[in-house]
Amino acid sequence: MASPGNQKLSDLVAKYLNFQAFAKSSSLLTSKSYANDLKQFLEPVGPFEIDIVKNVYVLVPIRDLKEPPFAENELMKLVRAAQERWSPLKASSKNRKYSTLKSFFKWLYQEGHIEEPLTEQIQTPKVPRKLPHFISMDEAMSLVKCLQNSSEPEAQRDLALVYLLYAAGLRVSEACDLAWRQVDLKRGLIRVKGKGGKERQVALVNAALKALKALDKKGDYVFGSEPLSTRKAYDIVKKAGLKTGLLKPLHPHALRHSFATHMLSSGADLRILQELLGHESLTATQKYLHLSLDSLAQTMESHHPLGEEMD
Repeated sequence: MASPGNQKLSDLVAKYLNFQAFAKSSSLLTSKSYANDLKQFLEPVGPFEIDIVKNVYVLVPIRDLKEPPFAENELMKLVRAAQERWSPLKASSKNRKYSTLKSFFKWLYQEGHIEEPLTEQIQTPKVPRKLPHFISMDEAMSLVKCLQNSSEPEAQRDLALVYLLYAAGLRVSEACDLAWRQVDLKRGLIRVKGKGGKERQVALVNAALKALKALDKKGDYVFGSEPLSTRKAYDIVKKAGLKTGLLKPLHPHALRHSFATHMLSSGADLRILQELLGHESLTATQKYLHLSLDSLAQTMESHHPLGEEMD
């Protein structure tokens, strides 16, 4: 078993963040989340601030620390202290932070810095299943028509964004970062780089393909010379929802959820939907199985052999 020698826990955290960024190809957003969780975990060790160096988030001591060399028996003390500080948080927030710690401990074990995985000693609270917000098919069509009939200068851009989210089911970050080199306009396909650097191909419906073709190719990216900021994308979608007259505030995730829900309602296979959404496991896709009782009854009536009365 390898020994950490005189390494400090903050040094091991730095190596772990580097591992996540390069070996695991984590996105900058995910890497920042890991860095923030581990910064809070190291609070008793000393004050750190988050910085980014060569596309890797790092923890920088705010002042000179007299941090002792890493000792395995100190880990669970830090965990218990973190659990106490995080106790007021929602179960979902706590679970995300505990997931970061488990991933870090797993890496420590694999690298030989600790003799036991320790992951089982971190208990995660159960999170009530929350149904994702989505809009109806009629609302989706109203949204599209509203943008199609808009005379605003950026209406074509807004329509293309909505299509990428609702007609292709992209994550907001995937849509914002989409480059023209990933788009095959002749074949109607886009190559998407999702979470963990995993690539998938998504076919575009004719309306979405037409909207992309109508865009001015002013730069390397679909939405200009640089990726569209996710904050801007949220503003665009929210404004479009208000203009359409939707009752609830609209956000990009709701359009992706609507894509998944409407695909399942129309009879799409769950495994195919998993591939289209870029989900690592089928469990993540199953949350969209929240069709109304009316839809389920209609499906049974239409497709079950005993659904229709025999002559």
